[in-house]
Amino acid sequence: MGAIAQDKSKSSITRTDPNSAIKVWETFKLKTQTRQQKHQPRPVTKKLPQYHRHRTLQIAWRLALIFLLFGTGLVGLWYYVSPYSRVALVSVSGVEITAAQDVIDASQLTTESNVLVTMAQEKQLETRLKQQLPALHSVRVVVSNWNKVALKVKEEPTVGFFAKKQGYQRIFANGKLDSQIMAKPIGNFPIYADFKPGVALNKVITLYAKIPTQIQNAISEIKSDPSKANPYRIHLYMNDGNEVVADSRTVVKRLKYYGNIVSQTSQKGIVDLEVGAFFTPFAQQK
Repeated sequence: MGAIAQDKSKSSITRTDPNSAIKVWETFKLKTQTRQQKHQPRPVTKKLPQYHRHRTLQIAWRLALIFLLFGTGLVGLWYYVSPYSRVALVSVSGVEITAAQDVIDASQLTTESNVLVTMAQEKQLETRLKQQLPALHSVRVVVSNWNKVALKVKEEPTVGFFAKKQGYQRIFANGKLDSQIMAKPIGNFPIYADFKPGVALNKVITLYAKIPTQIQNAISEIKSDPSKANPYRIHLYMNDGNEVVADSRTVVKRLKYYGNIVSQTSQKGIVDLEVGAFFTPFAQQK
């Protein structure tokens, strides 16, 4: 009986497989690693797949820019110290009134002048030329073939001639007088007589520009003719043989009556627009 009881107690003990314990441990370890991986931050390269490519391109552009600036500086330095940086030839274009040689002389450019300095000082060069040559309106510096300098000139339009005892001086739109004195005026421009060069003359030139073109072409001479009663009186000599007396302050508005007045008579005389608007034949002048 005792042997039978011992066998029953042995049969009641549970048998465990050693491999199952290993499997449990491996499962636990795998879950732990999975949780740790979830909490670990993802590498930047995984978040931004094109990060390395972007950085490479950025560095390449910076290097290219550095080489470009450095290369440009070397070329500029070489050009500055080389003979090509000296002016080899100066030419002038766009002049009709002013002599080309006068422009070259006034520019003070020589074979010792530096091309880069000349280009940098273009405004100063233009100012100097305009001060010495009143006919010039603008000057541009153009460089070709490394060291050939061309002065592109634009001249002021002529608006009339200033009468002097020695002859006539050309008047430009900027109000300046040409230094050259001519024996007689040329072209269909009015003659300005007895005006003082400067403000008084420039005011009359400005008034003339406001007159309709048809009447402008009919005026041959404008003369300052002040009186004690009216210091603004001017005298206009017309191409048709008539004359006009007017006030410089109102002449632009009143000249519109001129055509209608002279069309009513075949005689030549003076059209007085100073106060009113009336005509007096020369025959009745004292």
